[in-house]
Amino acid sequence: MPDETEAMRARLPLRVMTVLGMFAAVVVLASAVVLAVSWPTTPQRSPALPIRLYAYDPATAHLADLPQERFRQGQIPVATIDEGVAGAVAEEPARASWYDAFGHRTNSVDLPDLNDLRARPLPLSATSAVPAGTYQFVLFTVRGNRAEEVLAWIHVKIER
Repeated sequence: MPDETEAMRARLPLRVMTVLGMFAAVVVLASAVVLAVSWPTTPQRSPALPIRLYAYDPATAHLADLPQERFRQGQIPVATIDEGVAGAVAEEPARASWYDAFGHRTNSVDLPDLNDLRARPLPLSATSAVPAGTYQFVLFTVRGNRAEEVLAWIHVKIER
């Protein structure tokens, strides 16, 4: 009988390892199922809006006739959207803002819907010319007082 006892003792670690291995396999399988079921889906986002930039004269509140990509010192960029584009996006409250290279807001407006940006383009500065440098125009939807979705983000460089 001593041989039987020794054989059982030799099999005990093998049985414990087998049970632990099966338990680990069940845990890994259950984790994979939970991960597959709860993995977040990619949200459906609208495409970025095509923003048009024009030179703006604050004295006359007049826009240049043609859109521009480059600006010289003394020119003030103004941002707007093309006609017909705003209707393609859900009419949600939005905010249009200009920022300088340090992240300070230079001009901003709350828009009840995007058609207002076409009707009233937003200049980088409503009062005077700005120094040469890099600026950003950001258009995003808001819910409450929180940014919800960025619709457009444009970098603009004003050269000397």
